[in-house]
Amino acid sequence: MKKHIFSKLKILTVLFISLNITSCKRPGRDIYNYDEVGKTTAVTFGTIIKSRSIGIIGKNSGITAGVVGAAGAGGGSYVGGNSGTAWAVGIGAVAGGIIGYLIEQGFSDREGVEYTVVLENGVVITAVQELPKKETPLPVNSRVIVQNTGGFQRVLPAEDLPTEIKRPKGIKIND
Repeated sequence: MKKHIFSKLKILTVLFISLNITSCKRPGRDIYNYDEVGKTTAVTFGTIIKSRSIGIIGKNSGITAGVVGAAGAGGGSYVGGNSGTAWAVGIGAVAGGIIGYLIEQGFSDREGVEYTVVLENGVVITAVQELPKKETPLPVNSRVIVQNTGGFQRVLPAEDLPTEIKRPKGIKIND
């Protein structure tokens, strides 16, 4: 009875970790990291001259591999007898680790887009960003702004922004 409950606990742990991995949001066009809030970012205007779909290999923490490997080792402990149990534990741990790694990698890999942008100063840059499933890439010849925050770049649409405005009023200080 005790081993049966322990086995269910392992399965629930693996499911919990897998759900946590899949629910992570990443920065994109409409999603910002918490540490970006409240910071100003200088932008440069430009025009997209090329875009192409790319794959992004996500970061694999190894946590799922460890948990599923432990579950595999636990499952292997029920197999075989005497020295066979040790082999089953080892094989279960290795197989579980590989399966856990592949599961986490599958959830962390994602689709993206690489934009080639000519900036208003004539410099040509490329910027890679994640492309969530609900979004489509910005079209070639689109007017965009490029945010640059310490090496992290984000390309955003700028078609709705004016191309000319009056200088903002400043504050004159009288002594």
